Amino acid sequence: MGYYLTVKQLHMFCAYLSTTLFIARLLLDIAGRPGWRKSQVRYLPHFNDTLLLMLAFTLLAIGPWQPFVHQWLGFKILLLLGYIGFGVGALKQSLAVPVRTVCAVLALAQLGGILYLARFKPLLWV
Repeated sequence: MGYYLTVKQLHMFCAYLSTTLFIARLLLDIAGRPGWRKSQVRYLPHFNDTLLLMLAFTLLAIGPWQPFVHQWLGFKILLLLGYIGFGVGALKQSLAVPVRTVCAVLALAQLGGILYLARFKPLLWV
């Protein structure tokens, strides 16, 4: 349990980096600069998100939180699945721009919910 705080801080860093990388890719697409898709940088989000997920599982294993006991965590996991789905839609070039825009807004809204739940850990229902 001594390394819980270190794992949590690394997880938080990866979460903020993931958010930054997602927003940067959206902004590059909006600006009409899809060159990031052909560079080696395109693999960085995948590496970071894999590390983020492994750290999340590590926190579940060593920490006091349980997804079905602590409601905020279960809801955060559901929001994460939605964020992944809408994030893929937002970055998919084959979709029409209005569809991608809606997906981006929904992905960012779910990301905001994830960050809120992670920060405040509210009691959602009794």
